[in-house]
Amino acid sequence: MTFLGAADIDGALQRLGKRLLYDYVKPIALVVCGGSALNVLNLASRTTRDVDVLATVEETGNGIRLRHDKPLPKGFHEVVAEVGRDLGLDEDWLNMGPKNVLKIYGAPQGMTERWKRRDYGPNLTVYFVGRLDQVHLKLLAAADPKAEPRHMEDLLIRIKPTAEETRAAVTWLLDRKTSPPFRGYVRCAVEALGYDNISHSIPE
Repeated sequence: MTFLGAADIDGALQRLGKRLLYDYVKPIALVVCGGSALNVLNLASRTTRDVDVLATVEETGNGIRLRHDKPLPKGFHEVVAEVGRDLGLDEDWLNMGPKNVLKIYGAPQGMTERWKRRDYGPNLTVYFVGRLDQVHLKLLAAADPKAEPRHMEDLLIRIKPTAEETRAAVTWLLDRKTSPPFRGYVRCAVEALGYDNISHSIPE
């Protein structure tokens, strides 16, 4: 089963939040990106298979800390599986598939100021990644030569990033040591968006 849109995703998260409370599972906060975030924030309307978690969130004395390096707690994961069975979803319908993104690239600057918070009861908080940061993440996904076409479709058809947004995403992607093939993939993705002037600025 897939999520048909925002209502399905919200419903599953509401159910998850209630089950976490009833089962006395420790409260958790998640950063969510991908198709589920696009739907919930009304940036797009399309089906999606799962809820992609970039990281969990810890509040410390020094502010917010994004934990991509820790797996989802066992008790939480068990409740996710239970909700999946209840709703006819895969047991891992909520997962940390994209966790390595933050490990390799770090979070786009200002992401934690742009995300949108939603509380699904006292035990589940979800921070949905905002539009600009979705452009960053989707451009990274679309630049993968093995990527499914939905990532470029999200950019071209649904998000429709501006030149400024695209340039910011490229800067984030290349703000580290990169290989010529990777820069070539990014260049091709940017050209597909119609921003040849930006693609020409990407070094060989």
